[in-house]
Amino acid sequence: MIQLRTLGGLDLRDPDGRGELHAVLVQPKRLAVLVYLALADSHPFRRRDTLVTLFWPELDGDHARGSLRQALRFLRGELGPDVLISRGEEEIGVNREALRCDATEFDLACEADDWRRAIEIYRGDLLDGVFISDISPAFEHWLEDERGRLRRRAAAAAWSLVGAAEQVGDLMAAAPLARRAVELSPDDEAAVRRLMRILDRKGDRAGALSAYEVFRLRLAAEFGAVPSPETEALLEAIRSREVQIWQSPLSGWPPPGQPR
Repeated sequence: MIQLRTLGGLDLRDPDGRGELHAVLVQPKRLAVLVYLALADSHPFRRRDTLVTLFWPELDGDHARGSLRQALRFLRGELGPDVLISRGEEEIGVNREALRCDATEFDLACEADDWRRAIEIYRGDLLDGVFISDISPAFEHWLEDERGRLRRRAAAAAWSLVGAAEQVGDLMAAAPLARRAVELSPDDEAAVRRLMRILDRKGDRAGALSAYEVFRLRLAAEFGAVPSPETEALLEAIRSREVQIWQSPLSGWPPPGQPR
């Protein structure tokens, strides 16, 4: 089975998983066609007229359809005749028994509530760092929508694992998962507060204060905004506990003979 990796980069391997299918990887638009077909979800087939509009917007109808035929012929030649399948004259899809796509496997893991598997699969944004020239705004919008959807789903998977770890009192496992969830949804202020609370309960108050500061700087730089009063109140509560511990007689500070 051919292996297509789209999350956190792009890779395409032969059925043994060892050889890179370089001829396809250096054809970004034709590879994007393959990715678009592979990520079809509830409707596993895409219409030819949709494909030509997305990928060859600069061409007239006949030339765009000719480019699509060439792209499909190229992909079949490089990947084998079983990867791309047709339904009638106008619909094209990917045979999932011949090609494995990590984004599709990620979705299946989420649907099965296999959160740990989902987080293992999700290595980063869809087609991260991949540039495709002469593409339509519609494809760019589709790509951004898919990136956002997958990222949100990965954050939800991470929080599900956080909740499971918290239920058994395993804050050592919960903390890195919460950090990962916040990395995936850095604008979610409620998520930042949850991370701060977990780190505080774990005894990592410096980490909790650092999480707040990273969020504060991001808000200021990206939106010209400040954290909410609820987040500020949490910050002050954590700071207050830090000072209390720092001044405790059990802490060994200040040194004997010095004012407290």
